[in-house]
This record gives sequence, structure tokens and C-alpha cells, in this order.
Amino acid sequence: MKYYRDMKNKYNVLVVPAGSGMAYSAINKLKEDSKINVISADADKLAPGLYLSNKAYKIPPFSDKKFYDSLLTIIKKEEVDIIIPALDPILLDFSIKRKLFRSYGAITLISNSNTIKITRDKWLTYKKLKNHVPFPNSFIALHDINIDYPLFIKPREGSGSKNTYKIINCKDLDFYFNSIHNPIIQEYLPGKEYTVDCLADKQGNLAVCISRERIETKCGISIKGKIVKFAEIQEIAQKITENLKFFGPFFFQLKEDQCGKLKIMEINPRISGTMSLSSASGINIHSLAVRMAMGEKISILPIKSGIYVTRYWEDIYLEDEDISNITEIN
Repeated sequence: MKYYRDMKNKYNVLVVPAGSGMAYSAINKLKEDSKINVISADADKLAPGLYLSNKAYKIPPFSDKKFYDSLLTIIKKEEVDIIIPALDPILLDFSIKRKLFRSYGAITLISNSNTIKITRDKWLTYKKLKNHVPFPNSFIALHDINIDYPLFIKPREGSGSKNTYKIINCKDLDFYFNSIHNPIIQEYLPGKEYTVDCLADKQGNLAVCISRERIETKCGISIKGKIVKFAEIQEIAQKITENLKFFGPFFFQLKEDQCGKLKIMEINPRISGTMSLSSASGINIHSLAVRMAMGEKISILPIKSGIYVTRYWEDIYLEDEDISNITEIN
């Protein structure tokens, strides 16, 4: 069964789950576009994104077999045009189910499953791109390490700063190598760190590239930054998109080595929780991605660099009535 959308004044965008940091950041930026109607869904009735959206639903958790049936109910009921998955563990499944969602009229803003499999694994990313873009020396076997300390160790799969450690001697290396599941060891990068927010069009071409210096981070999340513009970063972004097929928003992170050379730390095929900071450059990537996916011809404004951005927590106050008004689908 297929559902087709007539031309509408607004695009209906479903963000799921609504409780992730990347979700409520995206919801706020999407709502800045008067042509976008934001719908969100989450298993937790207290998920912040539910109360930032134009309409919200409580659904079963991702682990529940009813999860996708609930999503399809929302897609049909709300005539959803675009789906934005906003949590790492669901990216691959959502990519695999793109055709199913499309049969109900919704385009999933996600890259193909092969790209997700590669970028979710830092070792596969390294092997795929090491001959095209700069990476720190990387190893997955202790006997292969041929560089001096300090080193850096982290899980091959994962995001943020969880289970990431600087290694200064053999004792540290042995301990963390046996403590971290499926680790990768890399040369330690002591310099400035950058996040690069990107947008790839339907053909996989790089449409937007906005760089931010990460001035201060907490728990792996950037809270202070500065919009910068380097030709070198633009070239790296171009080479990444030439060798991996992306669709929609993605981002990567760079850090300087001891000689000041930029090297890639990770690539993520999704929106980021701090991608909203890049809108200070004059480009709303979230809105642009939706319009692009809907077939609009998009024009890219010049990027404003030298702008500082800082974040703060915002509270949402609710009453019982607000919570009871969330529609529940099982």
C-alpha cells in the first residue's frame, strides 16, 4: 500500500526519539522555519522534545516489537513528509527501513546502511579513508603499535567522551585495552579541536560545510565555540563525501597533532546535538536539509566566520495536564 502527499503549505517532520540532545536541538532549529511542522515521538512522556514540538506522541521503546507499527501509525495519521532519526542505535535500522517509510510517503533523512556501518566503526572508517584524508596513526592490536606515548584509546563504536582515555605508559595501555570493549588505539592529538557540520544532497554531493572550533566541552559536548573558515577543512570534507555516500546532515571532528596538522577523530552520519550552533554562520542546516529532501532548489548563503557561540541549559516546566495531553500509541 502506498500513500501519496498532495502539495501542502507545510512540511510535516517527525523527529524520533524526542529525548536525545540532538533531537531537541533539531526541533528548535526546525521550528524557526515557518514552512515546517514538527512532530516528535518518544517512549518517555517527560522527554523534553515532546513539549517543544507542534505535536507529540508517546510510543513503545525501540526494543519493543510494536515500535515500528506505532511509527507507521503516526506517519499515516500526520502525513509525515520527513523522518529524522535522532539516536545512534536506531540509525542502521532506520536506513534499512527507508523503503518501508517511503511507501507510506515519508522520506528518511539518513544515509545508506553501508555508510552507517563504516562510520559507526572507527577502525572501518580509518581503513576506508586513511589514503584519502588525514587520520591519526591507529591500531587495534597491541603488537602493531609502533609509535611513542602518549596514546589515546576509545571504543571503536561510540560517541562523546565515554570510555576515552589518554594513555601515558604500558601499564595504562594494558589496563584500558582489557577494560574497553572492542577498542581502537590512536596517536594522541594535543591541539585545537574542530567540529565540521555538513549537508550532502540527494546525489551525495557536499552542499554545506561549516566549521566550529570547540573552545570548551563538557562530557564530550561542545558548550562554547567559534565559527571558523579554513580551506583545508573544506578540502577534507570534499574528499570524505567523494569516498563515502551521504544523504542529509552529517558531521566529523578534527584535532591538531603536535605539529599543528589536522587529523580526523570520527565521522558521524547524522545530525549532531551541537549542529544548531552552526546556524550562527547564517545557515540553518536542519531546515535546509528538509527543504532539499523535499526537492526544493536550495541556495547557500555565504558563511559568516569569526562568530562565537555559547550554550546554556533551558528548563521546561510542566503540569499534569500537559503530560496527559501527549497522545499515546501502542
